[in-house]
Amino acid sequence: MSFSSDVKGELARKKITKKCCMLAEIAGFLRVSGSIRLAGGGKFSIVASTENATIARHFKTLIKEYFGSNPELGVGDSQVPGRGTSHNRYYLIIGPDQKSSQILRETGMMLVREGNDYFSDGIYHPIVKSKCDRKAYIRGMFLGCGTISDPRKSYHLEFVLVSERNAADLRKLIGSFVDLSANISKRKSDSIVYIKRAAYISDMLGIMGAEEAMLEFENIKIQKELHGEAQRRANCDNANVDRVVQASEEQLRWIRIIDDAEGLSWLPGPLRDVALLRLENPAASLTDIGEMLDPPIKKPGVNKRFAKIRQIAEELSK
Repeated sequence: MSFSSDVKGELARKKITKKCCMLAEIAGFLRVSGSIRLAGGGKFSIVASTENATIARHFKTLIKEYFGSNPELGVGDSQVPGRGTSHNRYYLIIGPDQKSSQILRETGMMLVREGNDYFSDGIYHPIVKSKCDRKAYIRGMFLGCGTISDPRKSYHLEFVLVSERNAADLRKLIGSFVDLSANISKRKSDSIVYIKRAAYISDMLGIMGAEEAMLEFENIKIQKELHGEAQRRANCDNANVDRVVQASEEQLRWIRIIDDAEGLSWLPGPLRDVALLRLENPAASLTDIGEMLDPPIKKPGVNKRFAKIRQIAEELSK
C-alpha cells in the first residue's frame, strides 16, 4: 500500500458525527468524482466513482445517514491508459428514487436561477461557512481526486481537477486557513492544485483529520532532517580536513625553502618552534600546534608565526 492509499484509508474510516460536516464532505466528493446523467422525465441520476472500495463504502454510508438515501454500489473494470492493464472501479449510483435531485440541490451542484434549475461549477459557499465544514469539504475533495507522495521520497500533495473554477475555489479554501497556501498548474487539460512545502502538507493532513498519517509524516520529516544535518556536518568536517591538509602542505613548502637556504636554526626561536612542530605533525591543525607549544598559544598566534615564515620563504625565493 502506498502512503497516499494509507492516508485515504484513514480518512475513509473516520467517523463523522456532525450533520454539517457530513454534507460538506459529501459535496466535496461529488463535486470532483460525480457525474450527472439524464434519467428521463426531466430527472437525473448521480454516478460517483472511485478506485478505493473503502471510500465507496464510506460515502454510501454518509449519504444514507444524511439523506436517508441508499445508493447502489457497483463494481466495474477500469483500463489504465498506456499500460493495457485493468483494475476495479467502484460506482455509487443515486437515482431519482434515491433523492438525487435533493442531493444535487443541497450539495450546491444544482441551483435555481430565475425559477429554472441549472448545474453550477465551483464550490458552493453556503456549505463551507464554518471551519469544520471547510475541513470536511477539503477531505471530501481529497478522497475524490487527491494524492500525496511518499514523504521518504518527496514532499508533494495535489488535487487533480477538471474544472479551473473548482481549482481556483479550492486554492482559496485552502488559503482560508492561517499560514497555509497552495499553487495551481496545468497538466494537459487538468488543473492541479498542489502543495510542496513539508510544513504545509503536514498541516493539510491535520486539517483533513488524518492524525496518524500526520504523525508518520512528521517522524519521517524529522528523520530526513537529522540525516541531512549529519550529512552536512560530515561534509563540513571533510572540507575542514581538506583545508587543514592544504594549509599544512603550503607551510611545509615554506619551511623546506628556509631549511634549504639557511637551515631552520637560522630562524628566531618562536618561528623555529612552530616550524619543527609542523614537520613532526603534518596533519595537525593550527589549534593543535598551538597547544603543543610551551607555553601554549592560541590559533591566531600560531597563524601569525606561519605568516612570518611565509614572508621569509618568499623573500628567500626571490
